[in-house]
Parts: sequence; structure tokens; C-alpha cells
Amino acid sequence: MSPDENNTIVENEFSLSELLLPDTPEVKEIKSIYEDEYEYREYLSEIEFSIVRYYYEENRKVKDEDVISALMNIKLNRNKPIIFFKKNLEREIVENLIEPLEEKPLTNHEFTLVFDYVLWIIDKWSWVEDKQAYVKWITYIQGVFSKEEEEKYEKDFKKLTDKMGLTNVQAEMLLMKRDAKNFFEEEGLLEGLELNDFYDTDSVADSLETGFFLMTDEEKFDFLMDKGPDYIELVQTYVLELADKEEFEKIQEFYKKFNEKHEDFFPLHFIVGSAYLNSDPALAISYFDKTLKVAENLEDFPDEIREEMTKNIDIITKLLLEEPTEKVEEKAVKSKKSKIVTLDEGERSFQ
Repeated sequence: MSPDENNTIVENEFSLSELLLPDTPEVKEIKSIYEDEYEYREYLSEIEFSIVRYYYEENRKVKDEDVISALMNIKLNRNKPIIFFKKNLEREIVENLIEPLEEKPLTNHEFTLVFDYVLWIIDKWSWVEDKQAYVKWITYIQGVFSKEEEEKYEKDFKKLTDKMGLTNVQAEMLLMKRDAKNFFEEEGLLEGLELNDFYDTDSVADSLETGFFLMTDEEKFDFLMDKGPDYIELVQTYVLELADKEEFEKIQEFYKKFNEKHEDFFPLHFIVGSAYLNSDPALAISYFDKTLKVAENLEDFPDEIREEMTKNIDIITKLLLEEPTEKVEEKAVKSKKSKIVTLDEGERSFQ
């Protein structure tokens, strides 16, 4: 039998479902591969590579909705022979998945979760006013663009995020050009501290910032409720965003539930106090007082950090008592740059 004849048989009879394993009760309990992406990297990378190659080399006009349609068709028709998939993008994704599935089969449910994850990421880019938001972003992230194309994409993306009110830092995090360590260093937030003593690289958000900024408020709430102590800067971002929208009831709900789950996590008191600088100075002061009281009871808390924190809060309190609120907010928050620094052994401080 010739190779061409063999390929015809494969296309006419073979389907991806033949490579999938039956689901187990344990596997069926998995709701999402979010935060477990590394375990499924072989399949995700093949899907992403197929999308990028198709967009960059074959069809520069392909839209995100076309990608969604292709993924949905494959997901729902995995039991159909390969010849069923007529469109080039669909065929490429299917054929590129054969090898990793042969080497390390997924169950039916896991296969669905992998496709749902990619569809979720695409959906998270729907806020961008560009029908090719995802395909351009994933092509940029994978480093396929030429230098000129990359520079143009960055320029256009930052123009768009400026228009939407995102900061330059947030834009660079979405482009995965900046991690938390560089952010702290560039903003001068580690001055006077020894990085090796106070910076815990394992507990600071790295590539997660990208996903976080694309989450809905509900998703942010749930994520931070579970993992907030490890991602203080994201807690601060979330609370101050709610304050900007004057959603103080949500702040109180988050504050109450977070404290119930993570007792004596003192940075939250300071963050919430900062959120009330403009709307309720007296309440802000009460949260700052709470910050100091909780910090005083922490064992092995560095004296120099406690002194610096006390001094900063005293200054803010004095401004609140003596000056108009808008002046206080300008001096104390200064474009929301009162940041959190991660300390060793789960301790926290701000500067």
C-alpha cells in the first residue's frame, strides 16, 4: 500500500476520539485546567502553534470568531474522521494533536477541558476593540512577529489600553513584558531593603497578572479569596478598582470574607483604608489603626519595617485630619502607588 493510500484510509476512518481514554470519576471532578496549564502544555502548545502558523503564514485576515468556530467544531466532532474537517485551520489543529495524544492520551473530559481553556482565553480578549485581538496577541507572545511587526503591535496595543484607562504597567503585564520583580525594582519600591531578605520569588505573581486582568470581578473575587495572601499586589489592584467604581459594598463583602478565611493578614487593612481615603477619611484612619495593631502582634516582624510603617501611617493620618481630602489622596496614594512588598516567611509590609 502506498503512503498516499494509507493517508486516505486514515482520513476516511480515523478520528481523534480513538486516541482518548475513558473518563474516571476522579477526572470528571476536574472543573478546569486553569492553574494546571503546565500539565497540559503539549496539547495547548499544539493548538496555539496551529493558530499562530495559520494566521501568520496562511491567512492574515482570520478573526477570533473564526478560531472559536474551528475549536468548537473539533471539540464537538472529535468522533468524526479527520476528513470531516474541511477548513484548513481545523485540519491543522486536528493533525497536530495526533502525535501528543498518541504519546500521552487524554480522557474525553480532559480533551474538553483543554479546548474550553483556549476558548476561555479567547473570550477574555473580547474586551479589546479588535476582531483579531487574540490571534495577534498569541502570535506576539510566541515571538513570531518580525521586529517591525512586534513594535507596531506594541504601539497599537498601548494606544488602545491608554484609551481604556489601563496603566502602562498593566499593559506591559498583559503583553507579558514585565514581571513583579522588575515592577518593584523599577518603581523604587525595594529601596532600603535587601532583595534576598524580603523578596519571595515563589509567592509573587508572575505570568498570572495577565490572566488576572482579564478576569471578571467575580472571578477575581474567588481567586483572591483563595490565593490572595500570595498575591498582595493583585489584592490591592482589585480593591482599588472597586473603590474607583465606588463599589464599597463589594469592598466590605470582600474584606469580611477574606478576614474570616485569612485572619490577621494585615496588608488588607491598609489596602482597604487606602480605598476609603476619598470617601470616608475617618473610616480610612480606623483601618490604618487596625493595620498597626495586627502588625504589632506578629512575631519576628522586622523592627525597621514596623517603624517605617508606623511613620508612614502617622503621616497619612495627620494629612487626613488637617487637609482637604483631595489633597490627602494626592499625597498619600499618589496615583495608587502605595505598594506592597512581600516579606519572607509569609510576613508582609508596605512602602
